[in-house]
Amino acid sequence: MDKITEIRIEEIKDYENNEFYYYIYCVKDTGERIEVGKSKSKPQCYKQISIYN
Repeated sequence: MDKITEIRIEEIKDYENNEFYYYIYCVKDTGERIEVGKSKSKPQCYKQISIYN
């Protein structure tokens, strides 16, 4: 089973087309990128930890 190794949010400033947005995607351990989407507003990130016994 492939695992997601990282989630990235990149701020894109395209001055030629006058576009400003955030590009959100995941990277699997195989190197495959999964596009989550684009956002005009800045996404808020948080970390959640779960402990199972």
